[in-house]
Amino acid sequence: MRYGVIGGGGMGSYHAHNITLIPGATLVACAAPELNDAIRATAQHVGATCFASAIEICARTDIDAVVIATPTDTHAQIAVLAMQSGKHVLVEKPLARTLADAQRMIDAAKQYGVKLQCGQVVRYFREYATAHQLITRGDIGTVGVARTSRCGAYPAANTWFADTARSGGVALDLLVHDLDWLRWTFGEVTRVYARGLIDRAIPDRDTVMVILRFASGVIGYAEANWSYPNGFHTSIEVAGSNGIVAHRNDDVLDIKLRPQAGSSARLAQDLLALEDPYLAQLNDFNQWCAGGTAPRSTANDGYEALRLSLAVLESVHTGRPVLLQGDAS
Repeated sequence: MRYGVIGGGGMGSYHAHNITLIPGATLVACAAPELNDAIRATAQHVGATCFASAIEICARTDIDAVVIATPTDTHAQIAVLAMQSGKHVLVEKPLARTLADAQRMIDAAKQYGVKLQCGQVVRYFREYATAHQLITRGDIGTVGVARTSRCGAYPAANTWFADTARSGGVALDLLVHDLDWLRWTFGEVTRVYARGLIDRAIPDRDTVMVILRFASGVIGYAEANWSYPNGFHTSIEVAGSNGIVAHRNDDVLDIKLRPQAGSSARLAQDLLALEDPYLAQLNDFNQWCAGGTAPRSTANDGYEALRLSLAVLESVHTGRPVLLQGDAS
């Protein structure tokens, strides 16, 4: 599979490097108005061509697929252009800035007969994938409550992340990860209620806290925070009738299973084998494009995660719950 990478920042360079690690995959070209030193070094090492714009990559006939790692509000335009030229697309999360743009991307994939995947990479993190497996196979019984958090510092003021009109702020950039994992694990959400800082115009602060009601009866609590004082913090805690699954990224043991006394539930050590989640995601995409099975996270999953993130923003703006499918309350 021959690849082009569109986007010259940290994620673009990371994807470019990972392409060189996949057997049978070739990095042909990279494109961005500005390419960082890491992606230029990778391109030079494998003989890939560097361009200034996505148009030049999309026009090439020797590229089968592109990875898009550009600002959120540019995803749809670039992805549709690539799909029109017959290229498969892996696009960074969130799928798009608006649902209309996300739907346009999904429609284009169908129209032009190509594959479209959204990079909801948390599904590929070993702790989150293991927790998902333990929960869905019933190791902790019937789940009542799930809590997640994802916290870091506010983006640098001169970056597009700090422009909420472009990025959607912390709700679309960070919370979208946990909303996707929660939906993957517990099914469809019927009700969202959120509070946040986005409308308060507090410099260098953006935080959102959400209560989710699932059709399955599970209640979820999710926090995303760009006001964290130091480092990057993530956590999961899921309580069921027969035990608890918990994870903190600053723990020595990355995931804990605390079963009820007498339970046979155990952690299998091979589930915790080291694996780069971004490489695993890209390998999934590569195999899918070559005729394999669909990846762990699809474009439709990306659409639903975006829909939930936008519902969170709506609830913050209005101060009222947002009712989704199947909730008459």
